[in-house]
Amino acid sequence: MEKLKREIQELSESNARLGALIDYLVNEKKLMASKANHIFMLDMQDYVAALNGLAPSNAQISVTPQEIKQINYLLTQQYELMKIIQRDYTRLAVAETEEKQAANEKKLRIIKRLLVINQLLLQDNILFQSLLEGKKISGTIRIGEKKNWLQRLLRR
Repeated sequence: MEKLKREIQELSESNARLGALIDYLVNEKKLMASKANHIFMLDMQDYVAALNGLAPSNAQISVTPQEIKQINYLLTQQYELMKIIQRDYTRLAVAETEEKQAANEKKLRIIKRLLVINQLLLQDNILFQSLLEGKKISGTIRIGEKKNWLQRLLRR
């Protein structure tokens, strides 16, 4: 039981870090101009909110622009932790009363759904990161390259 609490705490810390990173990215207006990025960020916010129901956290974490690449690491870490927590809840379900078994089964269903969503977000993150690679990102996110006056004139 202690191990399970520790794993849930670790998952909540990881979720708080991911939530802070997503909040940072959502506030970057130029980045959110892309519809694909906007949808990905909304999906990430929904995932973080759903995971917060399983592993609540009140931690306030600050994020730097260099940490944008950590989305993949955090999602992978959360996937591994949820698999471990799922295994622990399955083991607990055998030794518990019927009432606690029902609660554990509900948590297992939630974890199963979150695992699927996690895998889908990992796939979407590959596209998101590739979009970021092609664009310049700094403290003030700048997307694309500045065109000179001749390029702008010829484009019209």
